[in-house]
Amino acid sequence: MPENYKHIDLAYLESITDGSKEIIAELITIFIEQIPEFTQDFEDGLSQKDWKKVASAAHKAKSSVLSMGINELGNVDLKNLELVAKQMLLDRILEEGETSSEADQLRKTLESYPEDKREWIAANKNEEVLKQLIDKFNYIVEEAVKELNQVLEN
Repeated sequence: MPENYKHIDLAYLESITDGSKEIIAELITIFIEQIPEFTQDFEDGLSQKDWKKVASAAHKAKSSVLSMGINELGNVDLKNLELVAKQMLLDRILEEGETSSEADQLRKTLESYPEDKREWIAANKNEEVLKQLIDKFNYIVEEAVKELNQVLEN
């Protein structure tokens, strides 16, 4: 398969499928079919200020994106989206005066990151950053799908 794509790198798929073009095509098709669910969950979560939904969608999308070799989007942008949404969810829970196992788990998760990452999250926990990360996801995935459709056509 050609290796001259800007957004995708199918090396991982090739390695786990022993280069089977049929299985790779099936996995690409599944990925493309998942995209509307991810984008809808992001849109709904953002419009409803449902940070749990945004974090969950980012987490789910991350593994799918990484399987297509869209590494920066998965390892950086979607991870940041997930963490910012989790911080915003934790802040909401704490503002409402709730103490729960969910809040404890969120706190533990966020505190497990290095200090510089926690500082970045604290400085970027707002809807505009979430929107920018979601917009970047939508753009890159749209471009990646064009490349994946080229793979399917060849």
